[in-house]
Amino acid sequence: MPMGRVRKTFASAHASVASTVWSASLLHALKWSPRTGALSRRPRTLPVREAIGLIVRERLQPACGAWHFSWDIERFCETMIVEENDGRVDVYAPRALNEWSPFAHFTSSAEAVALRTAKTEPLPFWLLRLTTFDGYLQRCSSVSARPRDHFPSRETYSGAAALLNCRLEHMTLQGNEARFARWYDTLKDPRYHHSGDACWRGAIENHPRVPYSWFTVSALIHNADGACKAVQLAVSDGRSHSGVNIAAMRRSRYGYGVMLAVEEIKRLCAMGATSFDCGVSGVYGDYKKKIFLDALTTTVVREQ
Repeated sequence: MPMGRVRKTFASAHASVASTVWSASLLHALKWSPRTGALSRRPRTLPVREAIGLIVRERLQPACGAWHFSWDIERFCETMIVEENDGRVDVYAPRALNEWSPFAHFTSSAEAVALRTAKTEPLPFWLLRLTTFDGYLQRCSSVSARPRDHFPSRETYSGAAALLNCRLEHMTLQGNEARFARWYDTLKDPRYHHSGDACWRGAIENHPRVPYSWFTVSALIHNADGACKAVQLAVSDGRSHSGVNIAAMRRSRYGYGVMLAVEEIKRLCAMGATSFDCGVSGVYGDYKKKIFLDALTTTVVREQ
């Protein structure tokens, strides 16, 4: 049916609905926008493969230029919800992988939006978009009021690296579970009573459908005595790196945990990864604000 007839029918729906055989179903599926005079479809659910086809055809992009490994929707979703309003197309997941994961969201709009979250409050999605390591240090310097004193920055990185005298070791969790648990138990904040073994096992349980090979361990090892100063469990999909849990030795001027994250960023930039995140979570000190310069706002929604 020509669009002109559809618009005319909607404009005079109160007079013609009884006599137009298709109007009832169309009125259920479509809505009229008085502001723009455009037709918008009501939200609908599509099988994930059809949703992927729509994303490709419409050239939709991840919302806010973000990424999270759970946005690999062919792996993690069975259906997607589609909204088409005033020429804008949004495709998003009906639920999140877990409470730390933002809902997958692809859109035709360049406007910033609050990402959906299943948390009970709108906590930040801690994100860092990656380009080059030098670019990251320069960004840190640019946002700092005192880049010669604050770490990380271009001005302080070399001195901090020399002072801490550590190297980053990166490995898969598989085959290194006992090593991770031992390091974590030694370094964790004494306020936390869960063990390193419980930490990695809980991560597996709370990340359904995530391949075991995606779970990785990064450790900051002191060059002089081989002691582990910080350790992080993460999920890596080749494109992004998502921190799950971290433990670090305290009482350091620059912070072993911060240095581990900085060295991780250096490694990720070298391998061509596009983002580093630690999910949707609370602030917990200054660590996240120092590292994740592209943190995004979220909004709490009910899973569908």
